[in-house]
Amino acid sequence: MTAKVYLTGAGPGDPSLLTLKAKRAIQEADVVLYDRLANNRFLEYADQEVEKIYVGKKAKDHHYTQTEIEDLIIKKAKAGKTVCRLKGGDPFIYGRGGEEALKLKEAGIDFEIIPGISSSMAVPLYAGIPLTQRHMASSFAVITGHEAAEKEESTIEIEKIAAAVDTLVVLMGVGNLAQITARVLAAGRSPETPVALIRWGSRSKQETITGNLTNIAAKVKEANFKPPAVTVIGEVVGLREKLSWFEDKKLLAKNILVTRPAAQAGSILEMIEKEAGNPILSPTIAIKESENKEQLQKAVRNLDQYTHLIFTSVNGVRYFVKMLKAEKLDLRELAGIKIITIGSKTAAELNQNGIRADLMPEDYSTAGILKYLESLEAKGEMNLKTSSFLLPRSNIAPKNLQKGLRELGAKVDNIIAYRTEAVALQAEIIDLLLNNELDLLTFSSSSTVENLISGIKNLTKNELVKSQLNLDQKTEADLLAKLKEIPAACIGPVTAAKAKEYNLNVQIVAAEYTIKGLMDAVLNYYAELN
Repeated sequence: MTAKVYLTGAGPGDPSLLTLKAKRAIQEADVVLYDRLANNRFLEYADQEVEKIYVGKKAKDHHYTQTEIEDLIIKKAKAGKTVCRLKGGDPFIYGRGGEEALKLKEAGIDFEIIPGISSSMAVPLYAGIPLTQRHMASSFAVITGHEAAEKEESTIEIEKIAAAVDTLVVLMGVGNLAQITARVLAAGRSPETPVALIRWGSRSKQETITGNLTNIAAKVKEANFKPPAVTVIGEVVGLREKLSWFEDKKLLAKNILVTRPAAQAGSILEMIEKEAGNPILSPTIAIKESENKEQLQKAVRNLDQYTHLIFTSVNGVRYFVKMLKAEKLDLRELAGIKIITIGSKTAAELNQNGIRADLMPEDYSTAGILKYLESLEAKGEMNLKTSSFLLPRSNIAPKNLQKGLRELGAKVDNIIAYRTEAVALQAEIIDLLLNNELDLLTFSSSSTVENLISGIKNLTKNELVKSQLNLDQKTEADLLAKLKEIPAACIGPVTAAKAKEYNLNVQIVAAEYTIKGLMDAVLNYYAELN
């Protein structure tokens, strides 16, 4: 077996700043060892069977010592595994990647180094602070404040560096800030020199505190401003007032629960992150193949019996096309059949498979499609009583559409094309509820609502979860009461009605019943609050 180790920089934390090469290393890995500063969202790129090991370190709290981490990498590699050592920022800028590379070289293990965007450069930019600026700063230096904090006599000549450059960037310097600023003052810098500390830079929980060389240490202490943070010292800090952008985003510091199936959650996660929100993916449902494929198989083999084919979801399209291919059939089978779709996303999925929707009502709902078909009949463009409809849908799809079509005189085959199943909730959700750390709930279907409620009830009955989270004093009613206080956003009126059945705090209902429509409504809601 051939072993390989990728010493991989994960960037400062924003998922979109991970390089394509780093993403590929995660995807290829058998084992991922990740740090505290490497965003857990990156782990979603790994295969489900991959071994994921947290080796995070922070001051005075190490899950693994550096020697133990190096030994673990070598052990996994010698077992023939492809290892991705995922490190926050860049692996060779105060990341101890060089030490790990030397150990791998000594052990005769093949390795590759994948650079990452360093927090020393990215984090100031996310705070609106350029490290250089014409007529203000033409040089900068990056130092570590951690070494200075540990050693009685630092090997870093801060006074000389501070005197030689315009902008000084200090990593890991919060605990030793008073000593660092004193030494910069001793270098002759003005007491009024601006200073900024940016905590959790490029992430939803980014926050910045500013001051000058004489008062910043006191401000940090008073605000209980904790690591990890990047410190910037220099006149360029003054530009933040005009150039700040990330902390102005609408969803900054908002923890948003996403209950959508994991395989389909990518778009909403990215939309939330684009506005500096923190999406918490906890799927309440999963989409799977139907256990009994005979219905769909029979329908696909006999498409000439139908005049109309209605797709109400992206999943209906995917499983229909999959069955068409499995039966060695192609799009010629759809000749003469009118294709109706609910929603632009469903229409887009059809287009990707070479199928164009003939009809798409503006109202993405059962009532909307029935009203639309009635209007076509009134104009003489169709005869519902001589029409035959095929509806490839989920096992839990409401029967309203089927019933409504039959009441209009049409023949209808409502078949199960795929299954929607409940997914056990992560215990993390209980923890977030207990600590009042959820700012918004999002629901993309009625089933996501129902399964969130039932999932919480099931977790409160789980003895292991109860012991881990100390739930003895917290009843199911307490947790559900907390849930009902959190604003909820629903993809449409049907989903909103289901949420209201459970007395959830529905504040947002999308005007367009799509994920984009849902996110537009969320952004409008927060814009109005501000």
